[in-house]
Amino acid sequence: MASVELNSVIEMAEAHLMNVQNEIKKLESSKLEIDKKIDDYKNYLTRSASEVKIVRDEIEPLNTPMPE
Repeated sequence: MASVELNSVIEMAEAHLMNVQNEIKKLESSKLEIDKKIDDYKNYLTRSASEVKIVRDEIEPLNTPMPE
């Protein structure tokens, strides 16, 4: 293979590897955002479930039938 052709192939390979590296960086950034969003939703779910339980516990005695 001629030196010029070899250099061209090497440049293409290096450019491809740079693209792969950039894609990895983008995916890692997206992963961090997704992990944060998951944590936010988990915290929301935990808080909300706790609040619903408190309200349910407060009104359940009101929904029980009166003894006869």
